[in-house]
Amino acid sequence: MLVTGPNKCLGCPPSLSIVAASPRAWAHMKANPTAPRDSILSVLDWEEAWISGHPFPFTPSVAELNGLDAGLDRYIAEGPETVWARHARTAAAMRAGVKAMGLDLWAAEEAFASPTATAIRLPEGVDETALRTLMQTDFGVVVSSGRAETFNKLIRVGHMGPTAYPMYAVIALTALHGAMARLTDRPLNLGAAIEAAAAI
Repeated sequence: MLVTGPNKCLGCPPSLSIVAASPRAWAHMKANPTAPRDSILSVLDWEEAWISGHPFPFTPSVAELNGLDAGLDRYIAEGPETVWARHARTAAAMRAGVKAMGLDLWAAEEAFASPTATAIRLPEGVDETALRTLMQTDFGVVVSSGRAETFNKLIRVGHMGPTAYPMYAVIALTALHGAMARLTDRPLNLGAAIEAAAAI
């Protein structure tokens, strides 16, 4: 089975899930007498819901389904390889800018870095919550925190869906520099960051 959220790289509304099950998975679920049936918990109730004329197991959110339909149309029109390359190029621009600015990536090796997000190691003494707040309130750029053991050690800049264009890396770098300048005396080079991102 494959389960994914189309609100990320497809740029669709949040709260939807896309689920794909192989014939073997369907057979396995059907053979399980304790698998939920006739309820919101039942995956089995969805087996034929995708076929035109077959009912959904419960009332769907039509607006979200229209959003998914539009996102899939965009994806197909642009072409999978082009979409993947655009995400990778945006992430590469962000990573190049972060390094040129004078900050460090979280990934031990850039080969491990994701094409959908850039994790940036916070310099000593920079509070992650204060940084994210400044980036959002003063520059209109929303980034994510670290989780669990990485909390207050890094921030994550997403490159997904509508923000997976290299210009958004430039915007994020500018916001990062502006917020960092208010939180630390560490010299950071915005010009070099923008040049490095633009070169990608």
